[in-house]
Amino acid sequence: MSETILNRADAEILDDVLAKFSRLAEIPRPSKHEAQVSNFLKRFFEERGVKVVQDGLKNIIAEIPASPGKENSQLTILQAHMDMVCVAADGVDFNPTRDPIKLIRGEKFLSAQGTSLGADDGIGIAEILYIVDNRDAFEHGRLRVIFTVDEEQGMSGAHGLNKKFFGGAKFLINCDSERFGEIVAGSAGSVHVKFWRELHYVRPDTKLYTNVAINIGGLRGGHSGEEISSGRINAIKVAVQIMNNISRHAKIRLSNLSGGRAYNVIPDGAKIICATDLPIDDVHEICADVQRRLTKIFGATEPNIKIAAQLINRPDKVLHAKDYNCLTNLITLIHSGVYMVNPADPAQVLASANLGVVHMNDKIVELKILPRANSDEQVEEFIAGFSQAAQLCSFESKFEPPTPAWNFRADSKLLRLATEIFTEQTGHAPAVKVIHAGLEPSYFAQKNSALDIISIGTTNENIHSPNERLHLETVAPHVKFIVGMLEKISATD
Repeated sequence: MSETILNRADAEILDDVLAKFSRLAEIPRPSKHEAQVSNFLKRFFEERGVKVVQDGLKNIIAEIPASPGKENSQLTILQAHMDMVCVAADGVDFNPTRDPIKLIRGEKFLSAQGTSLGADDGIGIAEILYIVDNRDAFEHGRLRVIFTVDEEQGMSGAHGLNKKFFGGAKFLINCDSERFGEIVAGSAGSVHVKFWRELHYVRPDTKLYTNVAINIGGLRGGHSGEEISSGRINAIKVAVQIMNNISRHAKIRLSNLSGGRAYNVIPDGAKIICATDLPIDDVHEICADVQRRLTKIFGATEPNIKIAAQLINRPDKVLHAKDYNCLTNLITLIHSGVYMVNPADPAQVLASANLGVVHMNDKIVELKILPRANSDEQVEEFIAGFSQAAQLCSFESKFEPPTPAWNFRADSKLLRLATEIFTEQTGHAPAVKVIHAGLEPSYFAQKNSALDIISIGTTNENIHSPNERLHLETVAPHVKFIVGMLEKISATD
């Protein structure tokens, strides 16, 4: 062949990949709303004469023939997910099911205007589309491309994929990791937990003369797996801490408590609406004291925390004291953060939980929690423990089917090959990680136990937050890394 991708300038590769990513950014694609992007991807393959299947869940499966003479090479799957976590900064008017992502390209980073970027995992899709469009520029064996739906809110796409699409495959390269230079070879299992309770309201006592809204903001938030050990504050826990401090000095009646964005996002803000007989100056002092304490403990990781109270009109109704106690007791009881680390490597988290959302309406209060563990047995322990906590606090609970852990394979041929290729291309060995986050390979390994899997990616910062950004310098090297592996696989018996 006259040219290979490995010989192309990084800038040329980057521009082409970002052009494809820009097209994806125009298509709203929050979890559970992937029909439009799935149809776009289906047309992409059809227009190129590639055999493609769109299953009932809107997953996309495409078959790429081998280069001439490489038909007997091992079948390799390239895989990424098409949904994204759509969140906007405070004050930004953004409808995730209707509005496009507005990209900001700088010299070093790609980010979005006031929202999450969606590089998780849109950049993985864009790179794979680039490779498909340039498949004649390098030698490769048979390839199967799989794009899944709903990775961010339950992995129902991966779970529901027919196992026939993994039949005959030897290797799978998942393009959903967040740091170039790391090869992920194992991940945590998890379970989505929902607690709820019917609410009873009463009219507020007129003696509770201070009616106030308390806002907790300025927190970093972030991914509840990758960032759970980084010292980031959970705004919902702070809200209850403030209410508990008020209740030590005076009466408090809660009208509304809200906070958090999703199961898998550390809450970066929360809001309390309440009535109390504590003077407003004392409420301000309690908020300031909590802010001082948190800054003293977490100042290095949360330098911008802001707790502010302001007087409002008297709320129409407040929670019955029993409901208030049950809610605050449950939130206080549940630890949100790290539960266990690896004694041999304390930087590796083995078990954690994230209290991701609290939401109240006229009828119920609902909590959403995501515990993770790097063993299926620990996930089972979480289910038992959280079920008991719900009962103790008079809440109902629901547990979705657990996501299994993806166990590390010391004999992985693909991991060995990837390490060799990365070292050849960069001059240094990659880091090999077992991460404390959920990845779809946990389901793929169940569907084909012989499948040899790794997960790789570009460097993406602050995913699942409005501060998300992609390191542009990692895009072309990541493409070349994938291509180098595909070439090596095609040359290997």
